[in-house]
Amino acid sequence: MLKKLMFMILGAVLMGATGCNIKTPEIQGIVLDEETKKPVEEAWVRATMEVYTKTIAGNVHSSLSIDKPHTRTDKEGGFILPSGNFKKPGFPRGFGTEVINLAIGASTVDDRGGRVNLKQDELKEILGKKKVEITIYTKPVERTEEEYFSHLQSLYSYCFTGRSSVEVPPVEGGCDEWELNYAIAKHESYLIKHKKFAEEGRSRGYGTALEQLADLYEKKGNIKKAIDALKDKVTLMEKRGLLKFPDWRRDKENLERRIKELQRKLQETQE
Repeated sequence: MLKKLMFMILGAVLMGATGCNIKTPEIQGIVLDEETKKPVEEAWVRATMEVYTKTIAGNVHSSLSIDKPHTRTDKEGGFILPSGNFKKPGFPRGFGTEVINLAIGASTVDDRGGRVNLKQDELKEILGKKKVEITIYTKPVERTEEEYFSHLQSLYSYCFTGRSSVEVPPVEGGCDEWELNYAIAKHESYLIKHKKFAEEGRSRGYGTALEQLADLYEKKGNIKKAIDALKDKVTLMEKRGLLKFPDWRRDKENLERRIKELQRKLQETQE
């Protein structure tokens, strides 16, 4: 049943792509825990459609966000992605657009996630519909330290620029309060899990994650925690004996200047 519904989604995309625009159906989804089959509340839902446009200069790859910004599941695990109408490039800039992939993913703050990821070769067998239903099953997501750090970069960029990657158009205003808390929680989780590796010098992204967490805390208005995060980086540099190198000493000086600025800002809020 799930496979049939997934085929229906891409059928709608394929049929829409044959006209002047690419049309996507309204997608009514539910997110369930893979093991318990219970609804997953407050899962962050994102959906991306990948297309190739033929041009005189060659094929151009584009990623289109088809989700409504800030889409999350309700208490019953449900969500809705509204139908969309995406204009294709006109001739001569584009003389043929082909949908190659449609991905709908759901992720939670406790590192669980799931995805419906449909490829181009499945499009031919699909019938189009105006409204479809899908089910996404979530399970624990295992990431290496490098993968987790890359995930943090995407969240950090999204919170401050509205753009999670260079391919996807930015969301106006960036993250909302819920997403800011999500990004903070993810950074905190990474730092807890990889503290030992950082102290042993086996983590390349730990110090950067601490500075990013400070930025996120400051954005949230928690200046004290921002200061603590920067102090933690200074302490880490001292423990690893990095301050004997000029570049790291300059880094420490910059961190201390920023700490003093935040301390002044904190004092002003308390007066």
